Amino acid sequence: MSDTQSNPMRDAIQSAISENPVILFMKGTPEAPACGFSARTVAMLKSLDQRFAAVDILPDPRIRQELSALSNWPTIPQLFIDGELVGGCDIVTEMYESGELQTALGLEDTAGSEQPAAQAAGAAPLPIENRL
Repeated sequence: MSDTQSNPMRDAIQSAISENPVILFMKGTPEAPACGFSARTVAMLKSLDQRFAAVDILPDPRIRQELSALSNWPTIPQLFIDGELVGGCDIVTEMYESGELQTALGLEDTAGSEQPAAQAAGAAPLPIENRL
């Protein structure tokens, strides 16, 4: 294989996206976001009791470079649901306010239902090892 065909960093990012139903590439961690946009996105997911994996893009500049090349999206954070890019903080915020985010996460029937609350018990962010 030539170097153009083999890209371990991009492969690792693609694997992380494929292996996690909800994954957020962000600056910092869910416990300690390193920018306001990442903090707002984490807060929205937490308010929905949504479990998610998170990858801090700050330790290695190649993560951001390869992620942006893969997703064709220049800004951070980037939220993926079921392998598909949802967008950054602005789009996630719009979707959250309109209820579209809840629908995309499969939470559309949470109004008046106690079942999702029971499912969400202990639904803290699902940390993944930043192996990128």
